[in-house]
Formats: sequence, C-alpha cells, structure tokens
Amino acid sequence: MVSYGCGKGCGVDMEYIGNGDWKCPTCGRVIAFGEPDEEDDDNGETLSLWDAADIYLSRGFDEDYRFGYTHEELMKALGKW
Repeated sequence: MVSYGCGKGCGVDMEYIGNGDWKCPTCGRVIAFGEPDEEDDDNGETLSLWDAADIYLSRGFDEDYRFGYTHEELMKALGKW
C-alpha cells in the first residue's frame, strides 16, 4: 500500500483504516475511498505572484483576477504598496 499525507500540512503519513479509507493520526481527517485529496486539484500549472499581479493590473484590479492572492500581496508584488 502507498501512504500519503493528509494535505493539511500535518507532516505525517495517513493511516489505512479499512474499506479504502485513510485517516490522519494528527488532525483526524478521513479521506474516503475514491475521494480526491487536495493534490489532485492541481494540474501542475501554477501562476506566480508576479504574473498574477501583472494580470491583475492589466484587468484594472478586478477581484476576479486575483488568482487566490490577496489585493495586498498583488500590490506589493507590483511595488505599489
């Protein structure tokens, strides 16, 4: 069996508890069989803070173009904070 982390930064491997379920011994998170963990959501492409800031600026600081960053983070990256 392959062990893996819970995805919450606990730093420990999940424990297999049967029926395809895994449990984090630190935080208690249970991942049921077939349930994707957070790592499955990442398609391998990331947008750097600086690229996101450039897009944010070019879109007139539209909050729909923050890409998960805060306004303050983006403004600091642009040197405007």
